[in-house]
Amino acid sequence: MVASATETAGKGWSRLSSLAVGIGTITFCAGVALVVLIDRAFGVQDSLWVAIWVCSPVVGALTAGLRPRSAVGWLLLALGVVGVGSQYAYAYTPARPITDLQALVVALDNPLLLLAILVAALLIFVFPSGTLAPGWRRYLVVVGGANYAIVFAASLFTPTLSSDAPYYHNPLSVNALNQPVNIVAHVGIITMVGVLLVVSWDTGRRLLRARGVARQQFKWLAYASFLLFPSILFAIVAPAQWWWSPLPLVVTANALAASIGLSIVRYRLYDIDRVVSRTVAYLIIVGLLGGVYAGSVLLMTSVLPLRGSVSVVIAVLIAVALFAPVRSRARAAVDRRFNRSRYNAQAVVDAFAGRVVEQITLEAITIDLLDAVDQTVQPSHVSLWLR
Repeated sequence: MVASATETAGKGWSRLSSLAVGIGTITFCAGVALVVLIDRAFGVQDSLWVAIWVCSPVVGALTAGLRPRSAVGWLLLALGVVGVGSQYAYAYTPARPITDLQALVVALDNPLLLLAILVAALLIFVFPSGTLAPGWRRYLVVVGGANYAIVFAASLFTPTLSSDAPYYHNPLSVNALNQPVNIVAHVGIITMVGVLLVVSWDTGRRLLRARGVARQQFKWLAYASFLLFPSILFAIVAPAQWWWSPLPLVVTANALAASIGLSIVRYRLYDIDRVVSRTVAYLIIVGLLGGVYAGSVLLMTSVLPLRGSVSVVIAVLIAVALFAPVRSRARAAVDRRFNRSRYNAQAVVDAFAGRVVEQITLEAITIDLLDAVDQTVQPSHVSLWLR
């Protein structure tokens, strides 16, 4: 019963890891595609706003794939998803007159951008442990969340759907509420700036108190966060003719995510070998199965008398049939390179199992068993008690 429960839990976390990698990959690809599209449609300045979010989903996918229980990776993924989503809402320009659903999409660009800033502040709060320390920080998060909800509700009744698209009239706006809504929105923005200043102050305080490896893990994130919020203000208030105004924010926002990646790799915040091996293995699997699919379609359409959907269905069935054996062989091959500890331990156990069949004396089996335990577990002391 215990083994069954453990196996079920392992499969659950494996699904979460796969989900994290999938979300990160889709978000990164969507962000890169949007950079190209916005650069062609609106220019370099607007495409830089998309480039702010490209690093977060990559590091988030690796971190959440490795530690699904930690909030750090999921917050990085949320930062990337919300940030890229805000830029898709900004790039969405439907022809007028627009429907209520189209109006809602247009109106989401600024609220999603503010939500991304709030997520970044929460990420700094919970790094590196992944949990929010008890005390005043939790109250500050509640204040920031409530303030965002008020600002979002006020934005639903503004005269225009978005400050970036003033020619779209808001169907929910009420003329009598324009002045109170503007006051609430400005107060909310000032409150959010205050929350960000408190986060910066707390980051400096934590950096001064940190010692040893914990300081090395935290310092790069602290340096990036010190520059993040000033760069946000600069990008917002800079004149429109300064096309490079979002560039400092691009550097600092991506440096924030990269600093977490540096802590993982350089200062051993997490055991990165496993997630790297899994990522490389699945890249190999996707490449091989994609090649099999393309080759099968090409073969059936050019050599065999099969056309249209029939060749596609057959190629998909071939790829599905090959998935399990290709996955097992690819993961075994990659483990030999990236996840050596697991591979070596398994090799020692397999060798011991093979020798046990050939041994005929209890003394020889005992020596082999103790040697296998010493190589795999590496305890400081080992002894065997036989009854």
